[in-house]
Amino acid sequence: MRPRRALLVLVAAAILAFPAGAAATPRGDVVGQGAPRLVPHSVLPGAGAFEGPVHQIAADGIEIGYRQFGSGPDLVMVQGDTAPMSLWMPYLLRPLARHFRVTIFDNRGVGYTTDDLSRAITVPLMARDTGALIEALGLVKPTLVGWSMGGEIGLTLAERKPALLGALITTGGDAGGPHTVPPPPGLIRKLADPHAGVDVFLELLFPPTRAGGAATARFVHGFESIPQEKVSPRTLARQERAEEGFLRYTGTWRGLPAITTPTLITNGALDRGVPPVNARRLHARIPGSALSIYAGAAHGMLFQDAGRFAAEVARFAATGHR
Repeated sequence: MRPRRALLVLVAAAILAFPAGAAATPRGDVVGQGAPRLVPHSVLPGAGAFEGPVHQIAADGIEIGYRQFGSGPDLVMVQGDTAPMSLWMPYLLRPLARHFRVTIFDNRGVGYTTDDLSRAITVPLMARDTGALIEALGLVKPTLVGWSMGGEIGLTLAERKPALLGALITTGGDAGGPHTVPPPPGLIRKLADPHAGVDVFLELLFPPTRAGGAATARFVHGFESIPQEKVSPRTLARQERAEEGFLRYTGTWRGLPAITTPTLITNGALDRGVPPVNARRLHARIPGSALSIYAGAAHGMLFQDAGRFAAEVARFAATGHR
């Protein structure tokens, strides 16, 4: 697959918490309990080498593939809809690794993580997977960063297991249900169009400004520097149904007032996919939460302002304040 076509597929998958893109091919069957297993020849070349090899560990009836690197208190990063962990850009991960021992992983059915086809994928199930991974790895009160659908997973985990996390940071996420303001009419259809050009997706990540143009170039360069995990239509369809279900699900919204985890809600001011009004509604509903809206940034704000975002994550994890 040519690099720009591969970029189209994976950016479409990660772009926001709505059905768009393609899904990763599960590797292997459901496994039993056991110690982490090293995946041979999984160290990334070049810019991603510092992330180390992939390990797999049994958790919640599947085998979850993950990487760990850096030093300090634990930080867990949860990707968006069908996006593999390879889509985390090294220029975002490096500054985080200076403050944290970072764990990145593939969600159910994506990349190095297996699936159980007898169970429907849902956001609450992926939240349970995330909690099971934290417990299997013995992480104590980790900070969780969730982007897009990863934010949905983080919010759901925090309202279901409020004692598990030390801090929660969401970016471009929402709580589902009728309180979520959806993207403009027709945008999801355009994103799902297999004939859409790559610019449709990059323009949603980054605004048409000088800063947005620079962020786009940096993102494309970072993407092309990391071998990307393969995707399959089967996982796309399963996670697509999970996202559609979450848009009707009211459990997470109802549970927000019970969240006791220190929570920072972030969003791009120019995000058309997940309008920032959703972030403000989360902030109003989660007791004691903090809110940070990034001016001049869209759905890819954590990539456009990677240094600022990493510093804000470190500060909030340490103090509970922006």
